[in-house]
Amino acid sequence: MPLQIAHTTLMLPEALVIESLLNAHGIRFAVAGKDIVSQAPHFAILYGGISFLVSEQDLAEVQSLIASGEVVPGYASIESAGFERRPLRNAILAFVILLMGAPFPFWYRKSTTLSAD
Repeated sequence: MPLQIAHTTLMLPEALVIESLLNAHGIRFAVAGKDIVSQAPHFAILYGGISFLVSEQDLAEVQSLIASGEVVPGYASIESAGFERRPLRNAILAFVILLMGAPFPFWYRKSTTLSAD
């Protein structure tokens, strides 16, 4: 049975709430991207965020459950809208962050030389 994407979010707190909601209603689901976003939240947009996958039979119910949640004023504009306004700048910043983090372990490499004294 193929799974369908019921909802996708860039926000880890939102994903945790949706997980609790689906568990409370006894709906079986799979989560894609949660590990990546929890380990490196600045790469959330590059990996497509966190997606909730459900069976085709549960798709309509899950989407209505998620849509029935209360809207928090300003929540959508915290990160996602700001990121989407300047995609090129943010892609360059993500690359720079990746580039700066890549050589980090090599800065602390010790050079051990043995002297014959």
